[in-house]
Amino acid sequence: MKTHERLDKYNAIWLSVPAYHNLTPKNKPYEEVSQWNGKEMKEMSRYLPGVVTQSLRGGSPAQRPIFNHAIECTRALLDCYMYAQYKSHDDATLSYMVDALHRVHTFKHVFLLGRAGKKAKAKADALRTELVKKRKVDEETNAETLDAVQEAA
Repeated sequence: MKTHERLDKYNAIWLSVPAYHNLTPKNKPYEEVSQWNGKEMKEMSRYLPGVVTQSLRGGSPAQRPIFNHAIECTRALLDCYMYAQYKSHDDATLSYMVDALHRVHTFKHVFLLGRAGKKAKAKADALRTELVKKRKVDEETNAETLDAVQEAA
């Protein structure tokens, strides 16, 4: 997403997913989430394909195959995740799971393009921490300003 300058669009769509039928609204951009619990994973699996698809709409003709592969890989990963949730498996469900894994391996190269090394990951972690702190300060400042305006009124 970052390579093709789609990360801001992705985060905007991610945050705009409404609370609906057991889905809780998101209060953090995707890249600020550092840990997922089971309920969050289950919820995310419901709308992640839509968020990825919408954030990768359009683009140049050279980007279209890359975007389509990213969408296919995301779908295959979620298929694997969903099949893994089954309480029991038979030959059919195991073959579906193997097929999904083959699709992941076929299209995973699109995600390897943006894979970060150790130095880049450390830099990204530091940036994430800085952004979270800045957002908290902005929220506190906005809350103080709102309180002052309400007191004046």
